[in-house]
Amino acid sequence: MEPQQPNQPDMQEATGRNNKGRFVPGQSGNPAGRPPAMPPELRQRLTEASADIIEGVISAARGGDMQAARLVLERIAPVTRSTAAPVYIPELEQAATLSDKAQAVINAVARGECPPDIGATMIQALGACAKIIEIDELERRLSALEANQ
Repeated sequence: MEPQQPNQPDMQEATGRNNKGRFVPGQSGNPAGRPPAMPPELRQRLTEASADIIEGVISAARGGDMQAARLVLERIAPVTRSTAAPVYIPELEQAATLSDKAQAVINAVARGECPPDIGATMIQALGACAKIIEIDELERRLSALEANQ
């Protein structure tokens, strides 16, 4: 039995893949395309029956079916996401550097003026700003170096 040669054209043509198992350019792994999520006929039947289905779920909920009641309640009164009241930290506006801003947030949390979870989110946001500033500075320095060459 002779060893298989890499890049054998007949293997690529048969499978549409190269010797690494990847699809060759121009060859789709799904030539028929993505199937529709729901056949149009089924969608039409569900649309026609939706009023009866809804009435059946509501009747079951009124009859004590807790799963049906839960389904109805989830649709008419969804669980609200928690939201925090706005937090104002005067020192935050006056702080000149990001580290000063972080210290202002930590001080506000320590004084009880800012909830700890909100403070943690603000510190994370300051960290993200620091990374963005760092990337901008690196880009500026790189551009200056390239311009000098």
